[in-house]
Amino acid sequence: MKVSLNWLKYYVDVDVTVQELCDKMTLAGFEIEELIDQSQSMHNVVVAKILEIEKHPDSDHLLICQLDIGESEPVQIVTGAQNIKVGDLVPAALNDSYLPCGAHIVSGKLRGVPSNGMLCSGEELCLTEADYEGASVHGILILKETHPVGTDMREVLGLDDYIIDFKITANRPDCNCILGVAKEISVVLGVPFKAPSTEYKTVGGDINDYIKVDVENYDLCPRYIGRFVKNLRIKESPRWLKHCLNASGMRPINNIVDITNFVMLETGQPMHAFNYNDLSDKTISPKSNFSSCSFIISPSRN
Repeated sequence: MKVSLNWLKYYVDVDVTVQELCDKMTLAGFEIEELIDQSQSMHNVVVAKILEIEKHPDSDHLLICQLDIGESEPVQIVTGAQNIKVGDLVPAALNDSYLPCGAHIVSGKLRGVPSNGMLCSGEELCLTEADYEGASVHGILILKETHPVGTDMREVLGLDDYIIDFKITANRPDCNCILGVAKEISVVLGVPFKAPSTEYKTVGGDINDYIKVDVENYDLCPRYIGRFVKNLRIKESPRWLKHCLNASGMRPINNIVDITNFVMLETGQPMHAFNYNDLSDKTISPKSNFSSCSFIISPSRN
């Protein structure tokens, strides 16, 4: 069971180091198979704002950029990418930086012009389009969100995290989810458990007016829960949700698929989303209790 320390902190205050936490959990009977420090994959890469761009005097394709990285003086970096403009926020690998692709970046000169680092592409940061929108673009990665200049890119990409891989024994199936592990940690550390809110607003109506559930075997599926949600837009998930899924070894797809996977990892309850337009006879016929919770969506046409 791979558990993100940052995700755990939503539900329990961890006031010890990650190594102390692992030691305490081991003494409590939870074997730690692996501890992964995600921050080690990248060093000295920050958010930079492009202040000026000028052509290299001795090259047709190189550009000289002046960058604001939150220090008193701008940093100069030479790049060959053509997809940047003044005002863009970009990842800048400064002198003596390390990238996830294994590259070590140091200051130097390109065609006689000093360059104090490198502007990074999504590929050089080992990102896919599922990790960050625009990562597959040929050229420099343009950051979509607004971040203060100088922000560590590990924070932007969710790499300021530890992944603890717990070996869950057969007698503790309740710990095959984030909430189950968080409850155990709250006991081990003697701190309160902060349960997530399960309240939500409805607009009334009866789901039976839209969908029928036909349970064929109540021994295998004694209970089936469903909700109907109208006018959803299928799009990319927010960054925090992507971070949680990536840390647990799951690939983000879209906001609908991702939220079902998030709830499954959080609670240990598998669930599924059905497109209302694709349901034949508007009927769900569960044959087992594998997915005894679902919601039916009616996507917006916009």
